[in-house]
Amino acid sequence: MTTSTAAEPRTFDRILDAAFDEALLDVIEQAERGEQSGRFPRELIERLGAADVFEGIWSGGAHADIASVVRLSERLGGLGSASAAAGVSAHNTALAILRRFGRSKYLRELADRATHGTAVVGLGATEAGGGSDFALLTTTAEPTAGGYRVRGAKKFVSLSTVADAIVVVARAAGDHRDGGVTLFALRSDQIRVGRPYAKLGNGYLDTAPIEFDVEVPPEAMIARPGTGLAAASVGLVVERMSVAGLVVGACDLAIGLSVAQMMRRSQFGRTLFEHQAPRLRFADLQARVDTMRYALRGLAAAGPVPFRAAAGMKVTAARLGEEVMSECLHIFGGDGYLTGPSPVEKWWRDMKLARVAAGGDEVLWETVAAGMRPDLEAHERWVLS
Repeated sequence: MTTSTAAEPRTFDRILDAAFDEALLDVIEQAERGEQSGRFPRELIERLGAADVFEGIWSGGAHADIASVVRLSERLGGLGSASAAAGVSAHNTALAILRRFGRSKYLRELADRATHGTAVVGLGATEAGGGSDFALLTTTAEPTAGGYRVRGAKKFVSLSTVADAIVVVARAAGDHRDGGVTLFALRSDQIRVGRPYAKLGNGYLDTAPIEFDVEVPPEAMIARPGTGLAAASVGLVVERMSVAGLVVGACDLAIGLSVAQMMRRSQFGRTLFEHQAPRLRFADLQARVDTMRYALRGLAAAGPVPFRAAAGMKVTAARLGEEVMSECLHIFGGDGYLTGPSPVEKWWRDMKLARVAAGGDEVLWETVAAGMRPDLEAHERWVLS
């Protein structure tokens, strides 16, 4: 998905440096303070758009520069606010689909507004039953005289309470080509949004169920029947690479905080850092996070990111992130288990979403397994001969 016209990493880093000013950090801080009662701040998307962050990601036109997606996610992950990082990722995922496949004037204008931060977009893929198995889609799109009647429900839709439009995955009635999967962009006034869920973490990442039964014009169709799987896959690559990036950023922050705790807390006459066991355990974690960072950036910069590679990168990063946060919480001892003395317990809760969102471990491992190929020639030579 990376194109030859994509911005150079240093150029995009300058865009991020300008965007992440005191005003933007204050937006995130205010959202964190009102986490349990607040909503996702639209102003975050607006400010990033006005600072040309999304424009920098799509400087090549219809193709996202995944390297820039990763840099943005790392920067957001390092702020200690998983809700902010996940919300921007949700917007970017839907935007990737609109930029790549939106052909009508309505869809192009929506994508342009989302790129400049004047519109917020989300993705509705999870069925009311809770899964994202496109083979079991119950959301349907039936042809009408004026377009399509799209009806159904989605269970987990992030940004649904603040979005101007939701990209909805549906099945075209009577069309069985590749499951007949198709995509539509529904306006917020065409959707009924339910009560946001009370979640374990990521408090101000508004996630709520939606329902819809609406007739839309042909211009609202993003991907024709049978091409929806391919269109959704483009968004999933962006989302999964985003998750991996925010995990790396969050792990860097948590390890740095924990190493400081180790150097300032004493046990048995020495600082924790002077004790070999915790010091070397964290050296192992730091080495693995560094490896993940360079692997992620290398994959993003190498060219179009394969669907399987994005799946493998996301599941590996998410599992590492959960381990890192658990070890960081452990270093804070009893205080780490309390709410208040340090933010690590919150980061620990927030990190669990990385293993659930954008495909659970088993789904992603199946994706990786599906692309594995046996080396029959080597087996003949080394085993059967």
